Amino acid sequence: MGGILIAVLGLSGYILPAPSLIWAWAAWVKSRSNPDSPAWRTVSVFIGLILASVIGLVVVLVVAVVGGMPESGTKYSLAMKSSGFGFLASILALVLSLIGKGPARLPTSHACFGLAALWLVAALMY
Repeated sequence: MGGILIAVLGLSGYILPAPSLIWAWAAWVKSRSNPDSPAWRTVSVFIGLILASVIGLVVVLVVAVVGGMPESGTKYSLAMKSSGFGFLASILALVLSLIGKGPARLPTSHACFGLAALWLVAALMY
């Protein structure tokens, strides 16, 4: 059972974030011409979307930096600290996207869940 859970988390961490972020940005741009929901809920989704996008860029940066480091305690320490930060930031973005409202809510939530899964699997692998 544990192996299946890790496989599902790993696949959602690798598959969900990029297409979901593209879908969320497209939905956000499309929805700006028709504001139906309260302003604070729309802003909440937008902040969650920006945070998820920044976290996605941090993933690329961490992979590049940690991947280029020689095997040492510093490499693993940096990987674990960045995994903890990334996971907590992804959960914050997920909460922001879930309390928001609008067409970008669902894809932003998917991206945040995928990023949280990615950071969780990264921490479990180190």
